[in-house]
Amino acid sequence: MRGVLVLACLLPTAAHAAPTMLNQIPTTDLVPVKQVSLQLQNGNTEVSGRSSVFHQPQLVPQSEFGLPGNIEAGLDVAPSDPPHDYRPVMNVKWSPVREDYRIPALAVGAMQLGVGFTPSYFLVLSKTLNYQQIRYQKFRAHHRNIKLRGIRLHAGLLRTNNAWRALAGTDIEVNDHFVVYADWISGARNAVAVGGVLVIDRQNSVQASLLRGNTEDRLSGVLVGLTHTFDLAHPFEW
Repeated sequence: MRGVLVLACLLPTAAHAAPTMLNQIPTTDLVPVKQVSLQLQNGNTEVSGRSSVFHQPQLVPQSEFGLPGNIEAGLDVAPSDPPHDYRPVMNVKWSPVREDYRIPALAVGAMQLGVGFTPSYFLVLSKTLNYQQIRYQKFRAHHRNIKLRGIRLHAGLLRTNNAWRALAGTDIEVNDHFVVYADWISGARNAVAVGGVLVIDRQNSVQASLLRGNTEDRLSGVLVGLTHTFDLAHPFEW
């Protein structure tokens, strides 16, 4: 759910586009066409000091829209100069290759598109390890939250601030109501994160994760997000 991408490349900040991300990194997932996913997440992840999330959560509202052509677009409102100066920031993702028994899904996209933000670009691959089992369970799809995906691995590249960073992560569906997330971004200012999603029903979920900086020897961040996804044809069905 990690959503807000003010980007996980600057450790004390969070990540935009939560519904189709892990804790920090984007995946090849897309919000279904004609659906909208809304999330509220802390924009400040720092856990120590007077400027910690407990004193300045910097709440960030986020939205993701499912568009035709395997495209997802998002609009968030985030602090470009934390903790003040909130401005709109956009992101877009396109998935031209769908997963098959042997072929991983592929997605490319751009994040932090807005005045006062540094744009970031990514390419990511996702592969379901129990793909055959998930295909067999496809009949359950209309009952399931979009976060329930089986056991998957993700890998890719992120370019921000004129530097390339490696991305790696996994999400494991423990049961119909809980998914474990773990991911990592290379670079001294980035982090490894472990967390999970509590799936309340097919529309609502709660995500939380803990971050440890790549050069830190302590817990350095925490992220919490609330997500609601709805169909534009039935916007008031909660």
